[in-house]
Amino acid sequence: MKRAPAKKKIVDPKTLPPIRIKKCLPTIEEAILAAQGLSDDLDHQAEIAAGFMDVSVDDVRPLVAKAAAEAASKETRVVASRNGAERAVVVERARTRTVIPTGTARPAIKLEPRSRPTGAVVVERTRPRIQLAPRVRTFDLTRQPA
Repeated sequence: MKRAPAKKKIVDPKTLPPIRIKKCLPTIEEAILAAQGLSDDLDHQAEIAAGFMDVSVDDVRPLVAKAAAEAASKETRVVASRNGAERAVVVERARTRTVIPTGTARPAIKLEPRSRPTGAVVVERTRPRIQLAPRVRTFDLTRQPA
């Protein structure tokens, strides 16, 4: 016997418990990184990071200076893209056929009895062929400039 589908209970929002929001302060590294993204001035970065962390500016200022020195030592490269040329990668499956004599181990692929000589097995393999969209160049960003 089939049972009738159970009706969903209508929940009144007034009867639900209040929603509790958990506030987690960011770590000092996260606050400084966000401040570096918002401002280039070290004093402003210290104020922003202190505001995120709810600590005094004097506590954050040496950490901001240290992070700025580390950021200055890192090399940053920006590759400008050409207008109108989107980067797209097209992956196609190219089928290759290999003829294996029947004297070897029997492959679990496919037999073609009429198109090949008797006693031959055709194995179809697929290998990905990657082709970049037209007019797209790749750059090696790890190579050091001359």
